[in-house]
Amino acid sequence: MNFPTRFILALALSLSGAAWADPIPAQVESAVGFKAFDLPAPQKGAFELSFDATPLADKIDGFTGVSASVPYRPSEVAAIVRFSPTGVIDVRNGGEFKSDRALRYSAGKVYHVRMVVDTAKKTYSVFVTPAGEAEVALAKDYAFRDGQGSVRSLEKLVLAMFRGSAAPHRVSGVALKALP
Repeated sequence: MNFPTRFILALALSLSGAAWADPIPAQVESAVGFKAFDLPAPQKGAFELSFDATPLADKIDGFTGVSASVPYRPSEVAAIVRFSPTGVIDVRNGGEFKSDRALRYSAGKVYHVRMVVDTAKKTYSVFVTPAGEAEVALAKDYAFRDGQGSVRSLEKLVLAMFRGSAAPHRVSGVALKALP
């Protein structure tokens, strides 16, 4: 079987734990509905996904997450970090959005997000670093979204925005590494 060099390189980076940022564009904005991008290989164990996220207005309703396949509904995204319409960054925990610590966001400010995902346990933790500030532990061992308990692997990075949002959010600098 002949695999393209790009696929082999992406798979090797994924398995070695090295940082990865392709084929996701260097910078992408959410839009009403879903935008999904392939991870370099199905993620079946523990991994860390990190990226910079910038809300382009205050009080938007847009999220970044990971899913098993291209989603058609928010319920098909297993792990989600959201710029909420209440002006805080929150995380999906099973059937609700919440956070262990309140973190307000501002339009145009960059937030570095680290999602530590354990696909086998169906849990994830989220850490956010506002530009020029210390990292905030936003969520510890939150459950995958209700309905995602049978997911065996995560294969897509997903950006979404909902009708009524003032503007989208921007994601850049995506990196992925396997964890022991």
